[in-house]
Amino acid sequence: MKGMLLFVLPVFASAVSGTILWDGRFHNYTTAADFDQWSWSNQVGTYQTYIYGNLHGETASSWLTLGSEYENPATAGEKQGVKVKITADSTWNGGPMLRTELLPQTTNALSGHLFFHVSLEIPTVNPPDPAYEHQIVFWEGHYADIKYGQLSGQNGVADTLQVITGGKSIWSVQPVKGTWYNFILETGSPGGLWVSTGNDALEKVYDGSLNGNGGTDWHIGALRLPLNGNTQQINETDFYYSGIYVEDSGPTTQP
Repeated sequence: MKGMLLFVLPVFASAVSGTILWDGRFHNYTTAADFDQWSWSNQVGTYQTYIYGNLHGETASSWLTLGSEYENPATAGEKQGVKVKITADSTWNGGPMLRTELLPQTTNALSGHLFFHVSLEIPTVNPPDPAYEHQIVFWEGHYADIKYGQLSGQNGVADTLQVITGGKSIWSVQPVKGTWYNFILETGSPGGLWVSTGNDALEKVYDGSLNGNGGTDWHIGALRLPLNGNTQQINETDFYYSGIYVEDSGPTTQP
């Protein structure tokens, strides 16, 4: 695996730690049809589900699939993960970006010094095209983003998974498809980034502010930017996610 770790620090935390303020690990979902129950007038469940291709009568479950095959096997006590899909029809309210995203449904503010956990896999089947920028974990303010592919406005093709804050990449790797990458985005002060692969304990690889204090406007999924303004004709593209939750201290370093 070719990659680069920036600001690698020998920082560890206990394997089990703080209080979970929001739990997005799909414990309360039976099938993907459960995602369709949420609306602005019926805000039920763990996730807000309103960002997805909706031009042809699609529902959230058209783009989201639950199953044990989509979870990190190292995540203890998690029954399933989610496959997030985009196609050329994934234009939300007319586009031009292709989008399928989940956001926390919670009355907690999720702001301040917190630890946002997420594990993700770029699968061997229907992987994303590295010629395009994919924003796959981000806050609406874009002060800390996990991205895959060539960044918009740059030249060439970048088979790169990276974390960006303040306009700078603080961690990057050429991802191995079929491998789980585990992240903790530590917001507030002191802030930082924790990373591992597979079932390895997460370690702090960047110590510093992520330029924001978190919040509930946290997007998990696939947002693919257009390339040079051209119409996006693509086959199915998938990402897998599991181990999604927010805790108030620690952090828990086991995926």
